[in-house]
Amino acid sequence: MLLIRLRARLRAVIAGDAEKGFALGGVVALMAVSLLLIALMSSSVVYAIGFSTATRAGVQAQGAAEAGIAAATVGLETGTCSAVGAVYQSAAGQTPVYRAVVYVPGGSGWVQGCPAAGNTNVRILSNGTAANGGTAGQKGNDQKTLETVLGPSTQPTQIAATGPAVYAYSSSNFGGSGTLLSVDGSSPKVMIDTGNVNCDGASSGASDLVVQNGNLTMSGSCSVTGNVWASGALSVNGGVQVGGNAVANSISIPSGAIRGSAWSASTTSLSGGSSYIYGNLTSTTTTFNSGGYIGGNIWNYGTITLDWGVKVIGNATGKVVQYTNRPTTLGSYTPTAPSAPGASPYAQPAAPTVPNWVDYSYVPSAWTGFTQVVLPSGNCTIATLRSAITTLAGAKGLIDARNCSNGVTLTGSDQLAISNDVAFFAKTITIGNSGGIVPSAPARVWFINPDTVANGTPTCGSGNSFSVSGAPVFQNAAGTIKASVMMYSPCNVTVSTGVKFNGQVFAGTADISGGAQIGFVAVGLPGVDLSTGSSSGSTTTTTTRSVVSNRNYQG
Repeated sequence: MLLIRLRARLRAVIAGDAEKGFALGGVVALMAVSLLLIALMSSSVVYAIGFSTATRAGVQAQGAAEAGIAAATVGLETGTCSAVGAVYQSAAGQTPVYRAVVYVPGGSGWVQGCPAAGNTNVRILSNGTAANGGTAGQKGNDQKTLETVLGPSTQPTQIAATGPAVYAYSSSNFGGSGTLLSVDGSSPKVMIDTGNVNCDGASSGASDLVVQNGNLTMSGSCSVTGNVWASGALSVNGGVQVGGNAVANSISIPSGAIRGSAWSASTTSLSGGSSYIYGNLTSTTTTFNSGGYIGGNIWNYGTITLDWGVKVIGNATGKVVQYTNRPTTLGSYTPTAPSAPGASPYAQPAAPTVPNWVDYSYVPSAWTGFTQVVLPSGNCTIATLRSAITTLAGAKGLIDARNCSNGVTLTGSDQLAISNDVAFFAKTITIGNSGGIVPSAPARVWFINPDTVANGTPTCGSGNSFSVSGAPVFQNAAGTIKASVMMYSPCNVTVSTGVKFNGQVFAGTADISGGAQIGFVAVGLPGVDLSTGSSSGSTTTTTTRSVVSNRNYQG
């Protein structure tokens, strides 16, 4: 019995140790699994952080590369490429960080450089760097490179609509019976640079008439609705009416009226009962002969001489007053002898700026956006001109007719239909009878005799001429769509008979006569300011380039 009990006891002990052994093994296995899970979780966290920072870096680098493309594109459009050596890059320490290089076609591929003209494609390679790089070894997105190919410039030259209605460097042939009209509310000014001017006939409509270096004689039915200026003597005769003020070195009014005020640097004389200044008069000496009317006050630095029939509504201030005869109507008189009066209280209006002469030659690059068509040598017929317009296919056109022996000739019933802006360069321009331009849409037209001698004065080439006469057309059949015309020539521009057009004239000399009518619309010339005669090249002209292709680039 005892032996049986011992065996049972031994079995129990052995069974208990086995259970404990099994429990220890389970704990060890669980710990191993836990360590494996922790390792896997740590690896996942590190990978997730790296992936997130790499994604962020990729977005930043892509944006930086795009900023480089944008900077280079703007530079190309505003003409700064050469100044930066075809490389646009961000400033040190600034974000986004980019470096964009411009390439142009060269040989069989691309070469670094700036386009010489706007009619070529350009390639931009831009490298962008992320402001915050990827971590945990994720550096593949820290930099991105973009390649963009841009097409040719498509935006045309921006031509400033500047200049007076009529400008003539010389007064020779100026005058006649032309009429100026305001079309869009602008003031149709006539400006003569040098020489004495006789405004007679039935000339009318000029809001301002300026003679920069010479005398101005107004007679007949000459009429100016605005102001007149003359560096020399001004004579108002024959019942002429000046609608505004008058400024001159001396003023003589035998018979006529100045509706505004007048300023004379030396002498002023009024004669008879039909000579009027309705405003104030500022002068050095003032003489009335058998009449004269001043509707305001006189401010005189010297002697005032009064005569029969004189009427001064306001006060006369001067050094001395004397009478040739009486009676005279005078509001009051303020003597200032022995000292002359001080500065006039009536502010003299500033004269408009008379532009310098512009030597304008044939330079195709100045007409960006215009398609050039060179006409052959010999006689250029209306068929030749129509073929050139057809070649344009509706685009803006630059017609080089300098080799045409007859220049641009639109006479008889030769009418040229256009649908866009067109500039004609020719040595001779003749428009007459019922020939002309018929636009299907509002358009600008330039007729230009080029001035090839850059000397600041008009140089009319041998055999060159410019004339418009008869009843030419510059509108569609219904008269609702009209062309705005610039007539430029270093020669004499003759606009006569029944010519009617909207635009302006800029010429060596100008003869606007015979019932001609100009509706003033400023058209201008590319590259110059016709209000001053100076180059407008300092003003950047932007152009637009279309995107041909755009991609992320590896290489």
